[in-house]
Amino acid sequence: MPERVWTREKLIQTIRELHEQGVDLSPTAIQQTHSALFASARSRSHFGSWRTAIEAAGLSYDGIKRLKQRWSHDEIVRQIREHHAKGSDLLDPKFKIKNRNLYLAACAHRYFGSWRRAIHAAGLDHESMREDHIWTRRRILDTIQDMSQRGEPLNWAHIEEHCPGIYRAARRRENFGSWHHALMAAGIPPSPVRRGRPPKERPLPAAVIEAMQARAAGTASNAKSRKK
Repeated sequence: MPERVWTREKLIQTIRELHEQGVDLSPTAIQQTHSALFASARSRSHFGSWRTAIEAAGLSYDGIKRLKQRWSHDEIVRQIREHHAKGSDLLDPKFKIKNRNLYLAACAHRYFGSWRRAIHAAGLDHESMREDHIWTRRRILDTIQDMSQRGEPLNWAHIEEHCPGIYRAARRRENFGSWHHALMAAGIPPSPVRRGRPPKERPLPAAVIEAMQARAAGTASNAKSRKK
């Protein structure tokens, strides 16, 4: 992905937008939250200093430096609990990007030093949250079978684009070695590839064989029960 190109106009626009959002524009804070913006604004080709950039955006530099510190231990904990109550996934990378200021404040040494500690301080179980983000073999198989029952596309090209997490996890050597093998282990006929060439397949891993044998044993057991 190409780096963002900063112009004087774009810098001014961004500074104003951040100010309207209530972002702390003091030099210390902005270096932590928007380092590229800060560095570009201070470059000789643009404004030469953060003060000049702030004033070019029509803001008071002295007022910004005196801005009351927004964050505190209590405020961080309050916001984490509020997001959790709304059903937000606190470990989702997208959440951390969207709530960048909260995340960076929580990880700052003056507060909690890490996101995990901040979550614990809010009285929440970080480990149980983390388990929902770990792709175990069982979770991969259950997810594939759920997707199949819902009629969702399971061809590798679609999964790679729309469900990259499970796609990468399934292809790890310690799991199934490939998406094709994961489908086999889940008892799902591999879907036809709609575009492009599939990744190179690896030899059938023991995990796939075990899953297929366990499924076959379960099918045989159910058949015997029905006969009785």
